[in-house]
Amino acid sequence: MANIKITLEYDGGNFSGWQLQPRRKTVQGVIENALEQFLGKKTRIIGAGRTDTGVHAIAQVANFHMKKKYDNHTILNALNANLPDDVFVNRAEEVDENFHSRFDATSRIYLYRITNQYTVFLRNYAWFNAQEFDIPLMKKGAKLLLGKKDLTSFAIAKSKKENMFVNVKNCKWKSSGNELIFEIEADRFLHKSVRAIVGTLLLLGTGKLCLEDIEKIVSAKDRKMAGKTVPSHALYLKEVKY
Repeated sequence: MANIKITLEYDGGNFSGWQLQPRRKTVQGVIENALEQFLGKKTRIIGAGRTDTGVHAIAQVANFHMKKKYDNHTILNALNANLPDDVFVNRAEEVDENFHSRFDATSRIYLYRITNQYTVFLRNYAWFNAQEFDIPLMKKGAKLLLGKKDLTSFAIAKSKKENMFVNVKNCKWKSSGNELIFEIEADRFLHKSVRAIVGTLLLLGTGKLCLEDIEKIVSAKDRKMAGKTVPSHALYLKEVKY
């Protein structure tokens, strides 16, 4: 029995997220279909992060088990030959039999792209927003989220579980040409929380909130206190760390 770890990228625009759903096209679904074409049997794959509908991945990680051993090159070619053009496996390797792509991950990094200049070439990959933002203030607001905190205020209701604590290791904004990029790294993420955090910090950047409000929102543990959830097409799973 071989445990295979793959690293892949995908354009999430045509998918209803990563996780299998009845009668919906998902990234997990097309990969498992490709595996069935290759191995001749249904094979379950485990993803490191369950990206939502429309969310992209630069380096998603997943693993699966198979009885017969193949070299990494053969696995890579077989998967890509049976995958749609918007999903591509960059690496395949055999790992320890106990490796679990989700539970063994120490952190995940997401980034969100905002552009102040509309172009048709980015309409599916960055959110067009021409407002002027106080970026230094937004950077200060991002720092207030660092550390282990209960982020209930940024989670949608159906994700509310007993443990709502998230250890945020990095949270920052940076400018690049016409783009404003938000990047956050944490040990785990609550459902749609990254997009809610972005929406909240943008309110700070337009003067609708002050720094004290960010702390109040976190303390409130109430989704209604935070900003709106920004669109999914500009969000990327950038990296998974182990």
